[in-house]
Amino acid sequence: MPPEVDLSIRLTPTCTLSSPVLIASGALGFADTIEGAVDLEGAGAFITPTLTLLSRQGNPMPRTVEVSAGLIHANGLPNPGLSAFVQEDLPRLLSLPCPLIVSIHGESREAWQVLAGRLSAIQGIVGLEMNLTPTSLHSDGFRYGDVPNEAEALQYIAESLKSVRAVTSLPLIAKLPNIGAEIGAASRAAVEGGADVIAVSQAFPAVAIRLSGSQFRLPGVVGGLSGPAVKPLSLYQVWRVAQSVSVPIIGTGGVMCGEDALEFLMAGATAVGVGTANFIHPNASSQILLEIRAWMERSGVGEVAALAGLANKKG
Repeated sequence: MPPEVDLSIRLTPTCTLSSPVLIASGALGFADTIEGAVDLEGAGAFITPTLTLLSRQGNPMPRTVEVSAGLIHANGLPNPGLSAFVQEDLPRLLSLPCPLIVSIHGESREAWQVLAGRLSAIQGIVGLEMNLTPTSLHSDGFRYGDVPNEAEALQYIAESLKSVRAVTSLPLIAKLPNIGAEIGAASRAAVEGGADVIAVSQAFPAVAIRLSGSQFRLPGVVGGLSGPAVKPLSLYQVWRVAQSVSVPIIGTGGVMCGEDALEFLMAGATAVGVGTANFIHPNASSQILLEIRAWMERSGVGEVAALAGLANKKG
């Protein structure tokens, strides 16, 4: 008989999850179209699409482009806004067979605090993920003039965390932006501001062109690249953050199979987020967890927590 393995992780002192495999923000929407099609029993947690205080329609269509080994997307944070989310989506999400983490983005200090304060008063939400990419970079018509310099970016990260930490005791996951600040410095600013967990990476800026029309394929030109193409970049970010801070890390970006997930864990992640793989197969997360379990059984590893940062320990 293979040894029994423990797949549970301790994300924070108050948040223990049964699995290191999380449904990444936006991967399965607000769970309004997945009933009967997706097995969430093995998911460590479900992270919602990013929620803003007021509703957002998102960017013009088309919003996605398939490219070599990846997907470019420019959604623009479409969501119903806080009030509609609480009334219409939250009851369904709280009935899922896994813990719920709500992703939020504030367009001002006050918006951050209203979002966090109201959600913190609701039983059943185990944590808040703060999407820290500046609002201007989510909108159609990305311009590098909108990218803050490093000092501005670090200040924005720290002040956003401080404003939310002031109104909630829920675990805070800082989902760091890919541009504007060196990722190690960004993680330190987040922890100093009150982050309990760091999440990297977000999608990387990317462009695609349609040769037949000699034009860019997205209305706003720039989108975010995710999928297998970004895995080495995302692994670097996990490794770099693990060298910079001592809090748990959620690694995302190109996790398509169990081996990918194991690499993220060994680079320093405590958990992994599965995003693009869900577009290929809605039960990708369950399969990834099965593959992690099988590898652990073959390798004689009893606890998945023992894998976090294993490559760093071996040099």
